[in-house]
Amino acid sequence: MPIVNKANGLLAEFAIFPVEPARQASLAERVIQNIDTLKHHPGFASGTVLRSRDGSRVTSYVQWIDLASYVATQPFTDVAAPDIHIFEIFAAEPENTELQLSSNMSGFINFGIFKMKQPENQPRFIELFRQALEMVSGQAGLISTHAHRSFDGWRCINFGHWESVEKFTAMDSNRPFSPLFGEMLDLADNEYQKTLHEVVFTTE
Repeated sequence: MPIVNKANGLLAEFAIFPVEPARQASLAERVIQNIDTLKHHPGFASGTVLRSRDGSRVTSYVQWIDLASYVATQPFTDVAAPDIHIFEIFAAEPENTELQLSSNMSGFINFGIFKMKQPENQPRFIELFRQALEMVSGQAGLISTHAHRSFDGWRCINFGHWESVEKFTAMDSNRPFSPLFGEMLDLADNEYQKTLHEVVFTTE
């Protein structure tokens, strides 16, 4: 079972595929097939495929033992090119929490995806991100959250695990980190904040 945990030292590859809702299921199957190929490469630790509940995204989350072992997801034909970066976890709330990924896990995943306007913005953004995580910690319905930063400086992604859509929506409508959000958006564009995902496949 793939585990998201700051302490395990694994690197993570997010590949985010936009898709028309009618084609989401078939794209998810193709991404699964791609991971089934990747898992035979040295350094592969785990692979997870998630689909958004609104039908607009398929995301693969592949863990690697080290940067030297990282193998990029092979390009797909006839689908939009995914946004792919390699990440490390820099913070978690509650601290030392681990998230076990499986297709029958309870709750939903929310990806808070932030695209830096310039890569040199990432260090300051991470400072604000850490403060925002502390503000969100303890919110009703939040099971855990793991913040990732890309090595190239262009991305930060929050991997949040929520008990229910209703509790996530309640938090999102009254964000505890609102005082910081203005400066965060000066540094990065935020996408898909309201999109919730379900795990459809895992492998190790």
